[in-house]
Formats: sequence, structure tokens, C-alpha cells
Amino acid sequence: MDEKGAIVRRFGETTQPPIRFDQVITSMGNGVFTPVIYRPLFEHLRLVTCRTFETPAANTIPVFGLDPDFVAETYGARARALALPEKRPEELIVDVMERPQHYADIVEGIRQMLAEKHSYAVRLHELVAIVES
Repeated sequence: MDEKGAIVRRFGETTQPPIRFDQVITSMGNGVFTPVIYRPLFEHLRLVTCRTFETPAANTIPVFGLDPDFVAETYGARARALALPEKRPEELIVDVMERPQHYADIVEGIRQMLAEKHSYAVRLHELVAIVES
């Protein structure tokens, strides 16, 4: 048994084997919160990935291990409350576990903003405008 596995089991948690890409969103919804971290280069360049949109779509609370300004740019100002602070980040995780509904309301706002600004319909309209110009 490796050290990380022992720590996980000590807290009464389990790990799961890898899942197929088409089951990612459903699988994330099995937890109260899901950490969102990027490769440092992606964060530095302000690139987004599929994970940018998958985690807020899941039945979970995203907890961002990202720069709070990047979180606000990507997900809206209220999402900043879900960015792990540099000092005592565990306090946010404990608060999410103790007050999930408070954070679920923030996630609902994130979902609305993403639907308004980053949906397929919005992107299609942008593409049409580019082609027509």
C-alpha cells in the first residue's frame, strides 16, 4: 500500500480506477467538491480546457487551485469564492463540506454565466460573424 493510498483510507475515502471520457461529468458528481487545477503553462497563458466546462456542469462544487483573477475572468466574479487561498486553503474545503448549499448557489451562477457566454450557440454565432466579415 502506498503512502497516498494509506492517507486516503485513513480519512475513510476511497479512490476509483480511471473512467472513460464520456463518464467524466457523471463521475465527478459523486463527490461534494472537485478540485480544478491546470498545468502552470495553461494558467499562465490563460488557456481553458474541456475541464474548464466539465466541472461546473457536474453535480459537484468546483474548488479552484488557480489564480483568483483567472477564476474570475473565466467563471465570473462570484467564482472567486471557490478559489483556494494561498494561506490555509483547507479552510475553504472544510467550509464547502459544511455549507454545500451556499457554494451550490455560486456554482449555479457560474453555470448561468457559462451558458450565456460560452455555449455552443454563442460560439456558432461568433463563427458565423467571422465567416460573414
